Amino acid sequence: MPLTVLNAQLGRSKKFLKKIVPANAIKEKVKETGLKKVIPATMIVAESFGSFSPHAQNVNKALMAYNGIFETKNITNFMPFMPKAKDENIFPPLGSFNFLPRNHFKRDSECLREPYNGTAELLDYFIESLIPARKGTKNYNPFYGKAESFIKIGQKYNINPTVLVAIGMQESARGTSFAAIRKNNIGGIMIKNGHARFNTVEDCIETMAKIINNRLNENCTTIETIGKSGRYCDKKAADLWIKNVLFFLNRM
Repeated sequence: MPLTVLNAQLGRSKKFLKKIVPANAIKEKVKETGLKKVIPATMIVAESFGSFSPHAQNVNKALMAYNGIFETKNITNFMPFMPKAKDENIFPPLGSFNFLPRNHFKRDSECLREPYNGTAELLDYFIESLIPARKGTKNYNPFYGKAESFIKIGQKYNINPTVLVAIGMQESARGTSFAAIRKNNIGGIMIKNGHARFNTVEDCIETMAKIINNRLNENCTTIETIGKSGRYCDKKAADLWIKNVLFFLNRM
């Protein structure tokens, strides 16, 4: 359906709603929902979805062309919905019909060795949705395009790769910290003189996996027990660390 037709339909819908919905109804509803409680938790996701990388934009355009929904011009803010393929020989770009996060973990979930059954492309999609854009792009970020590395290293140490990503997101402010950008240190790894420097992001991911594996061998089997152990983050910051890691973890 052409974009001009959709815009016309949208305009008619808005006029119809103005006739049947009282002007102050929406304001009253907003007050009732208490947005102050949910805005801080959702700002990260809203900001991240505002600007996709060129790779994600191409995926979005291809999906809409596949569905015949919109004309594919200057599209940057579309969250793709994956329909079932009508033709067995036609598959959407990411080879998966499920774009919803797969993790639903709690503080006491024993998820550290939970196997990840998604693809690298799917994990890259979720990572890109979490990292912020800079000057309209996300490829500056050390997390960008690293899903395959997270998965391979996670398999090597039998660690859930999404746990590694989530801890890294928390420790590096979503890949924007000085240590992450200048030292490839996305895991908040410390040495005597401050943050450790790594030759590659993969070296840091492997060090993180070794640390988590050591904590598992010490019977720290959940995000909560790792946080409260004081063996990855300061005990005083444990509650916030646990909350934030779970926030990122459950968006993959």
